Amino acid sequence: MATKQKAVQAVEAFGGEIDWANSYVTADQKYIIIDAPEGHIWDATEAATITISWFCGSASEFWDEVIDLVLSGTTRHYSAEA
Repeated sequence: MATKQKAVQAVEAFGGEIDWANSYVTADQKYIIIDAPEGHIWDATEAATITISWFCGSASEFWDEVIDLVLSGTTRHYSAEA
């Protein structure tokens, strides 16, 4: 069973950060934005953020989803400007 604490640890293990200013988790709605480390993209989304929105399901299932996506890892993203 996943927990918020385990999800936060997984995000931090990859150098990511949860954007708590724009994320929320209530009994009915769960919406989270996870930023990749500077200069990286998440492999699961091929973008600098992972956004997950749930309107049903248990909190444990939600945090499982967060962890699964984060565990895909990150890739260093090289800008054309670099």
